[in-house]
Amino acid sequence: MSSSKQRKARQKAEREQWEREQARLAEGRRRRRLLLGALATVVAASVIAVVVALTTGDSPDPSADEPPAGDVELDPEEAAGEAQAAAANEARAAGDVLAEDYTVEPGTPVDSGAKPPRDDRPVACGAKTPANARATRPRYPGGPADVLRDGVDYVARIETSCGPITIDLLEKDAPVAVNSFVFLAGEGFYDGLDFFRDFGGIAAAQAGSGDNTVRWDIGYTLPDELDAAEREGYPIGTVTTAGEGAYTAGSDFYIAYGKEFAAGFETNRIQTTFGRVLSGMDVINTVTAMDRLGMGGEVYAERLFMESVTIQER
Repeated sequence: MSSSKQRKARQKAEREQWEREQARLAEGRRRRRLLLGALATVVAASVIAVVVALTTGDSPDPSADEPPAGDVELDPEEAAGEAQAAAANEARAAGDVLAEDYTVEPGTPVDSGAKPPRDDRPVACGAKTPANARATRPRYPGGPADVLRDGVDYVARIETSCGPITIDLLEKDAPVAVNSFVFLAGEGFYDGLDFFRDFGGIAAAQAGSGDNTVRWDIGYTLPDELDAAEREGYPIGTVTTAGEGAYTAGSDFYIAYGKEFAAGFETNRIQTTFGRVLSGMDVINTVTAMDRLGMGGEVYAERLFMESVTIQER
């Protein structure tokens, strides 16, 4: 079988696997809705029973229901939990990032202590492994710092093992996702990471978050910003977050290299579009044409590193 036919067969198998996974997730959501409905019915019945019992019994002493004098003080752990929950609810309502710990100043790095495993695959295009490929990456439990400035157009330049990729960042359509990307790039977070996965079932190359064995937890998650996706779909060259809905995406991202990406999310646009490739799709085409490892066919036989990610302002 020719390499072209092998690739098409592999992508078909991956596509079918992806569709089965989407069906499984949909069934899980349906079951959760049924369970929540049943729980709501039980709770409502319990409340009604309590009300009936109270209204049919002896008249209670009005003073028994009066709260004790003064405010009830929470212990420090309870107070911190309530403050965190209130801040998280406020962030969700505002469409901001959801931070792990709102007592931490945004943009503050915390050592994760995690390191990528050793990987002896050769580097694509005859390049060398970056010196920081196995360096640990920090977490930002307070969320990213606000780094975007009004009236500035942001462009990302990714220097890879096989050449540069230039991306126009869509700060007007997805300001939260773009701010996160620009912040992490400025921190050097992406430097030395690689394109670790070819999601052939939806024709997307994935990068920015470890590899197929470990994913970096950056300490915060991103909301949905779907205006561009709803308006334009996901044409080839689209750069999106990589998640399964609101507040599931972090540092990793997809670059769509085939029409399957648009088709896969045509009726369920859950990926935030935050960029468009201006140049460098030939780099993506180079890596997606490489041989694969393993039964799933998602791991490249060679590594395509992001040697550096720099942000240009226009």
